[in-house]
Amino acid sequence: MKQLQRMFLAGVLVSFMSATSQAASFEKYFTKLIKFEGKGYGINQEIWGKKNFTKDEAFKIHRKYYWNKYHGNLFKSQEVAEALIDQIITAGEGRNSVNIRAFEAIIGVPQDGKLSKEDVQVANSFVQCEYVVNPYVNYRLHYYGSRKNASKYPGWLIRARAFGIMDEDNNKLADFLVLPDILVGKTPEEDFETPADDLASKVD
Repeated sequence: MKQLQRMFLAGVLVSFMSATSQAASFEKYFTKLIKFEGKGYGINQEIWGKKNFTKDEAFKIHRKYYWNKYHGNLFKSQEVAEALIDQIITAGEGRNSVNIRAFEAIIGVPQDGKLSKEDVQVANSFVQCEYVVNPYVNYRLHYYGSRKNASKYPGWLIRARAFGIMDEDNNKLADFLVLPDILVGKTPEEDFETPADDLASKVD
């Protein structure tokens, strides 16, 4: 009986380790995030207060209000979780939640602008994550590139491109653009722009 119990517990542990090893990791993403953000760690002082935030404080804010809020740990693909949540950190959900709707359009779910756990499950069903990541990277390039002041802020485009998945010859895989329904025939600049001075992390 004790041997059976030990075998059962070992099986549970293996299953748990297998499940957690497939989950996206905020710790991995945070290393990349602070390289992009630099000294301020990406904390918008207009929201969080006029003070110098420590790295540990930034870690907790980004994890709770962005990674956890948008189900980061439920994504199987690190690349998918990072491409989406990094856009939300840099530009918010966007007016009418356009940045969420764009992701929903790519994975083929109703475009209601509310990222659900069911949406994440659909994203996880893609065998090749580049079919989610690269179209969303292209959307990010469209989002920033269509802005009148895009030339003043080349870092927006550089950052977005950094999340692309390339082949061994440095060609982008699944290189196509999918727009949400509310942007068909329009650009983010027309109806959905977040003012440049306020293009920073948003929290509901």
